[in-house]
Amino acid sequence: MITNKKKATFYSIILWVVFIIATSTIIGYSIQGSGLFSSFLHYFKYASYGFSFGFGFWLGHWVISAYTEKKLDWTKNLKKANLISLNLYIIYGIILSLSVNYLYSVHLFEVSGRDLFWDVLIKSLMIMFLDLIVISTYYSTYLTKYWKKAIESNEELKRENLVARYEVLKNKVNPHFLFNSLNTLSSVVERKPELGNSFIKKLSDIYRYVLEQSDKELVPLQTEMKFVEDYIFLSKMRFGEVLKFHSTIPNNTNIQVVPLGLQMLVENAIKHNIISDDMPLKINIEIDENFISLQNNIQKKSTIISEKQPYGLENLKKRYEYLTDSMMEITESDSVFLVKLPIIKAKSNELLDY
Repeated sequence: MITNKKKATFYSIILWVVFIIATSTIIGYSIQGSGLFSSFLHYFKYASYGFSFGFGFWLGHWVISAYTEKKLDWTKNLKKANLISLNLYIIYGIILSLSVNYLYSVHLFEVSGRDLFWDVLIKSLMIMFLDLIVISTYYSTYLTKYWKKAIESNEELKRENLVARYEVLKNKVNPHFLFNSLNTLSSVVERKPELGNSFIKKLSDIYRYVLEQSDKELVPLQTEMKFVEDYIFLSKMRFGEVLKFHSTIPNNTNIQVVPLGLQMLVENAIKHNIISDDMPLKINIEIDENFISLQNNIQKKSTIISEKQPYGLENLKKRYEYLTDSMMEITESDSVFLVKLPIIKAKSNELLDY
């Protein structure tokens, strides 16, 4: 693998050296014609003019190529990356053509006055024409490479999304929640029988939601919040008022979310933290600019391995990565755990400028 990479680098260098020499000669010949070869000094003088362009274009294209490959996301937004990189190539070509032609016309060819303007303009147009030929040849190969990579990446994301959705279907709501809910129900019926019917209805609503929505890509935020509130209601039956939940999500929005995503984050907060009279758990959900943020205070159980990422976060990341260009954000400090889910519009599935 390393040998093949070294060979590719070596052949690439040879190719560019040949390109620079050929460009130097072609540009020199376009100015002097066959007189270019009248003497070595004559050739060197005018070939150096061409060399400046050959080397300049090689270096500039290499820098632009490295920059765009690193900074632009060719796999998710090929059109935007294509437009930005193409403009960079063209703008660089214009600047290089004008500056080199001006310097050579003034200092080597000794052109001045009105002739200087036309000399620089005509030569720059000739150079740009040659540059556009090079760009079209190089760029078609470059674009094909990333177009292919974008297709492969999109197929991989689709596969990962299917796997992630399968995991949601397989896990549903954590089975421990059902067992805990049944134990809580038994206690509620004994202590507060009037709440038994409400408890059973909420539990029924939760599992109906799981069956109806978990195989979908997106659901309305209000629908998911109703599910979360039902989940909190049942959890409060177990923990009481030491489980504190607050939401500032408006009732009417056109926002959509991944089904069971917010509930999973609430479940993680309850599962991974101590909840007691002395250490109440506070969970807050709100809209924060272009994200839906869920925050809870950290008071980890000693039985939870701190290095282990909470259940389902990687799954949720992959699902949002497939649906949006914006990344899900996770921030953890000594006292606060924060997850920010990208806001998605209904219908168009585009990120919302909220």
